[in-house]
Amino acid sequence: MTPELIIKLILFVPWISLLFMKKAILKRYTPIATFAALLVTLYFELSYTQNWIIQEVKITDDLITFVPFTFGVFIIGTIWIYALTYGRFWLYVIFNVVIDGFFAFIFQKFLLVPQGIFIEEKHGSIETFISFQIMSIILYIYQSWIDEALFKKEITNKNKGLAERLRYILIER
Repeated sequence: MTPELIIKLILFVPWISLLFMKKAILKRYTPIATFAALLVTLYFELSYTQNWIIQEVKITDDLITFVPFTFGVFIIGTIWIYALTYGRFWLYVIFNVVIDGFFAFIFQKFLLVPQGIFIEEKHGSIETFISFQIMSIILYIYQSWIDEALFKKEITNKNKGLAERLRYILIER
């Protein structure tokens, strides 16, 4: 698989999953996904200026930020994670540890770096993982604030299990 194909898949494939999500859920978690994209953009900008990670393969030379990841899998993944876990903090933490661990220790280490998409200069998998964990706590606090200010809490009932939440999220056909 070519690096160009990989980054296009990272950007476009996750958007297909939104076809299966209810509009109300999408509307509810779009603000947190937007804020998450901002944080990850800042992270990649800082990575670029500090020579932590160098992105070699890009969609365009005009953008420094790893656009396919930020506006593909990350922004859509954030919506799904919040739809499935928000309101149950420890479930949210576990999801983030697993997903961020997969990204940092498997995806980055065994796909992005070997394919030449990234070059790890001063910031390897452990630093990426820790950075993403810090961002996840900031995002949860932000969503709590947004939830109190704008939305009802019917989805965030702590008694709802993962399967029940998934049934609530998906469009009935």
